[in-house]
Amino acid sequence: MVVAVEISLYPLSENFEKPVDTFLALLAENKQISIEPGKMSSILSGELSEIMNALSAAMEQVFKSSPAVFNLKISNCCPV
Repeated sequence: MVVAVEISLYPLSENFEKPVDTFLALLAENKQISIEPGKMSSILSGELSEIMNALSAAMEQVFKSSPAVFNLKISNCCPV
């Protein structure tokens, strides 16, 4: 099932750019996922299982390095 995910990452640290860059780089390793970065959020599209596996691994790495908040919306009605 193809889905679209809009996700925002809010690192709870002064150096907020590095965790965001690292997170997007980890997601980009999966060539099955399309990533459209934006200023406030990014849009991922692809198969639900691929996205969820990639998100799980990338989010775990962010949480290991610093406290953070993720905000996401998942839709199967209008995938990009």
